[in-house]
Amino acid sequence: MVKQLYEWCVATGPRDRPTVSPVGLTDAEPRACERMVEALEAVPVGTPARGWVTAMLYLPGLGSYDRYELRLCAERAGNGTVRLVPGSHD
Repeated sequence: MVKQLYEWCVATGPRDRPTVSPVGLTDAEPRACERMVEALEAVPVGTPARGWVTAMLYLPGLGSYDRYELRLCAERAGNGTVRLVPGSHD
């Protein structure tokens, strides 16, 4: 049985050398979006940060994941303001 999951990640630091964390999985897209925004808000003000939520399928027969759609991106400005962009890296 294939299972729909949502992964969230946050990257800090320069775009050419990002540090990615935390990463999480859930079966509910709204929960993944909430967790990603919470993780962005936890990054110290002044640290560049961006996050994303990706839809994925878990394929138990193969024991692997297939990421297939970027659902939400967010970037946090140095002043703490979070800008959400549905389905885009821009």
